[in-house]
Amino acid sequence: MQEKITLEKIIKEVLEDHGEKDSVSYEANMRRVRRAFDILIERLGSNKEALKHGGKNIEFKESEKSFMKVIISQLYDNEGMVAEFVNERNRDKTFSSKDVRKLIQALIDEADKTGMNEAELIHLAQFFSNIFLISPLRSLEYCHTLIDCLALNLQDLTYSEQAKYLQRVEWILKKEFAIRFVELTLNIEGLGMLIEERRKLVGDDIYSENFYEYDEEIRYEYIQRDKEVIKRIQEDDDLRQYIEKKFGKRAEEIFNYAVLDM
Repeated sequence: MQEKITLEKIIKEVLEDHGEKDSVSYEANMRRVRRAFDILIERLGSNKEALKHGGKNIEFKESEKSFMKVIISQLYDNEGMVAEFVNERNRDKTFSSKDVRKLIQALIDEADKTGMNEAELIHLAQFFSNIFLISPLRSLEYCHTLIDCLALNLQDLTYSEQAKYLQRVEWILKKEFAIRFVELTLNIEGLGMLIEERRKLVGDDIYSENFYEYDEEIRYEYIQRDKEVIKRIQEDDDLRQYIEKKFGKRAEEIFNYAVLDM
């Protein structure tokens, strides 16, 4: 398992790289950069809590430190594309997925100047995409845009034909939703069965550390999924009733490892 490094430690290293170690403004700049990072995450629509990995501090893998220093350096200098995202004059601006992709490309270009090899740059792109939620949440934005585009390109149809066309689109979406909801329910049921089978082997105390025996990054992704599953069950009384009747216990008991890590 790779060592983790906190965001605060990365900020300190960047400040020291800029000769701030013994500066009277050291603590003030620490707070300024940390606030700027929080603003960046918020405006990009990302999830700060997910970066804490269940702990109290925002942490990154040691191998990701150089990637984060690219971001933190721009926040410290208040220059580059990152500064545009945290600038006060853009406080009420909504950034699109295109803006985020441009930001990621700018950061990659900046990192390329440090001499990173191709494999590192590919890892960098994936890392930034993950923390800025470029996918899949950004895909939802594009879906909404496509629906709007459909509605704006019906001029060749009469009013009645437009209504009929959009009803067909609505039917397609309803059908896909129904299929997805059934798949969701069956997949959660299957996941619960897998957990219960595993519990018989390792006992009742089944934690995230020993449930998914994969690479750390893959395991983290699955644990995040399971946290979202228990949240979904908690938000839907009908789904909760179905799952709890099927297993004869509360959903929180089935997914206890995910609840403990929330």
